[in-house]
Amino acid sequence: MIRTGEVVEKADGVLSILFERPEACTHCNGCIKKHCNRVDIRGDAEVGDAIDVEMPDKSIVGASAISYIVPLILLLAGLFAGAGLHGPLAAAMDVNVFSALWGLIGLALGLLIVYAVDKSLRSRDSWQPKVVAVRKPEA
Repeated sequence: MIRTGEVVEKADGVLSILFERPEACTHCNGCIKKHCNRVDIRGDAEVGDAIDVEMPDKSIVGASAISYIVPLILLLAGLFAGAGLHGPLAAAMDVNVFSALWGLIGLALGLLIVYAVDKSLRSRDSWQPKVVAVRKPEA
């Protein structure tokens, strides 16, 4: 996927690119500001330049799957584990509260896994956005 943005900051070869909200997002109003995505990437451009950035489709789908599915699965696993372990471990506690606590533990574990995977994948070139075109602003 190629997205076009504007260079808003440049420091030591790292460009801060601000992207317009995609057309598909116009009715969502999930973003408070008109510009909702800001990405820092290595490249050669000047502040104010329009820049095309290629974001690897496989990486976007994979990152989304990891970010959403892993915490959800571990949340559900924690809920079911809490319900199953309620009798032997916490007979005095309400089963719903005990399950909710286990669910939160599972969710926290899922978020830690996402954080660790994200930290690992950031260093791989195949997961990084790349500058494909730079256009100077019209005078």
